[in-house]
Amino acid sequence: VRPERASYDAATGTRLLLAYLAVGLVLHPAVRALARAAGATGYWVRPAIVVTLLVAVILMMKWFVRASGATIGLHRWKAWTRREKIYVLTVVPLAAVAFGIVFREHFAWLAETGGWTRLLLVLPTGLLWGVVQELIYRGLLQTELVRRFGAVTGVLSANFVFTFGPLHSNYFGFGSDAGPQWSMYAAIFGIGLFFGLVYQRSGNLWIPALLHGIWPLNMA
Repeated sequence: VRPERASYDAATGTRLLLAYLAVGLVLHPAVRALARAAGATGYWVRPAIVVTLLVAVILMMKWFVRASGATIGLHRWKAWTRREKIYVLTVVPLAAVAFGIVFREHFAWLAETGGWTRLLLVLPTGLLWGVVQELIYRGLLQTELVRRFGAVTGVLSANFVFTFGPLHSNYFGFGSDAGPQWSMYAAIFGIGLFFGLVYQRSGNLWIPALLHGIWPLNMA
């Protein structure tokens, strides 16, 4: 276990929070709203949004935050501990097989509605989307909240924003008679808390990013 520890000063931490606000609370809702307003419905829309957010995080880290990827847990493979390598090389394939069985109807639906071409597009898009969410909510946000407020408050606060923020605002049921989908929010909070704890215990953001990426419902 390599507990996450901040290796940057307070000014860098403030820039991390501002980077989160710019990407997570401004850019992401903006590009989604723009796509809806433009009536964009092609298969390329979702991959374009995901790539846009990924590029935004990379540029913010390089030019605004001015910190390396290791600051938010993006460690090079050679810096991983043996336990981390074993964990990823065993848990990720096993989880992928389990998800493939449990969500086989979901994958069958994707293949039937869009064909194998669409399936080959949504699989890498879903993987990348899971990674991007971890970069934004665990990398940019949780890293700094833990530094400021400690592990318990930092992890819980970041996960609260991840669950109930704009990322999953569609489950509030605005404009419909269904109302909030509390069971879905409970599931999101639970899996998000798991990702946050894995990151906090290891300090390695790649692990929850890969686990989040293979979640089948990212592939829609």
